[in-house]
Amino acid sequence: MNKRIFTFGLLVVLVSGIAFSQQFTLAVLPDTQPYINHDAQKGVWGYPINQLDMFTAQIEYLLDNARVAGGTIDFLVHEGDVVEHRTLYSSEWKNADKLLSNLDGIIPYLIAPGNHDCDRWVMKKGQPIQCHGWKTFCKYFGPDSVHFKDCSWYGGSFNGGTNSWAVQNISGYQVLFLALELEPTDETLAWAQSVLDLNKGLPTIVVTHEYLEYGTNDPNNPSYLNFANSQNRRDEGGNSPEAVWNKFISRNDQIFMVLCGHSSGEGIRIDRNVYGHNVYALLSDYQSRREVINSVASARNPLDSGDGWLRLMHFDIANSSVHVQTYSPYLDRYETDADSDFTINFDFDWKKRFPATNFQYVYSSLGKFLSSF
Repeated sequence: MNKRIFTFGLLVVLVSGIAFSQQFTLAVLPDTQPYINHDAQKGVWGYPINQLDMFTAQIEYLLDNARVAGGTIDFLVHEGDVVEHRTLYSSEWKNADKLLSNLDGIIPYLIAPGNHDCDRWVMKKGQPIQCHGWKTFCKYFGPDSVHFKDCSWYGGSFNGGTNSWAVQNISGYQVLFLALELEPTDETLAWAQSVLDLNKGLPTIVVTHEYLEYGTNDPNNPSYLNFANSQNRRDEGGNSPEAVWNKFISRNDQIFMVLCGHSSGEGIRIDRNVYGHNVYALLSDYQSRREVINSVASARNPLDSGDGWLRLMHFDIANSSVHVQTYSPYLDRYETDADSDFTINFDFDWKKRFPATNFQYVYSSLGKFLSSF
């Protein structure tokens, strides 16, 4: 057979495969602080269980369901509050570092630091607790850490690694993931804008620890998700979530989703950006769950167990939708209420809104294919 005809035939197969491979799963790890918590380990202060087992179960599930293991998980984002006690216990950081290192080389991931991940809290009369310093977080999860150094998918970072980004080729599309620090400053937002400008037009998911909370300023509608108002970085010029929306998210049409934790609960808020498109913001935080600890101890126990819940977001590009599920590998159970298992039908046709991303992936794949001859 003529080599050119043979090669052309293989290219057709390759392109066809890319065109119809349009599903992927994004895994979301909400606040892991209850599992890492030094005080929540068996025997410490008489605590009856080892909650680190819940984090271990989450990691094992992710590994078993990674794309390279035959599953569908292509990327992971951690919504922050990796640890509980800031820098009080080095064991919390070491345990988180050890567990997350199991994902290295298997599942690409980014981490957005939370208010419990700073070096210290400063308490001032009449002000919210202020977060200061991120040296420990950057030591364990900065760009020079074993998790991200020399990773081809890791795009870069800012402020020592408290902000980071990655572009991942997923199911025929390039997707930009942007992890932002707690209440990002104007300087950070300028950096984030430069990342978008560098990756113009790519569908973008922003993950930041604090963005939504229930019932704020609306006592008549406590189930309503409003922008969070903790002001943990007032001293450092941090922007409130609403300011982040006004200054940055709403003005960049390629951002179609925001993921956050911090406030206990789960839900979705939809805001329309200046281009007329919906931006879907999802809250998921299970740190206050107590099923496991209540089964072995008094309900008066001061610690929550979290119970190992995580989020699985199954994207279907062809149908411009995402099916969201909530699952606990530790309990081996899905949560199926309306806030835990639902489908978002985007208000846009993915292929029309982000046409360049598919072409870029095909071009890159064909280049690699041709170079093998």
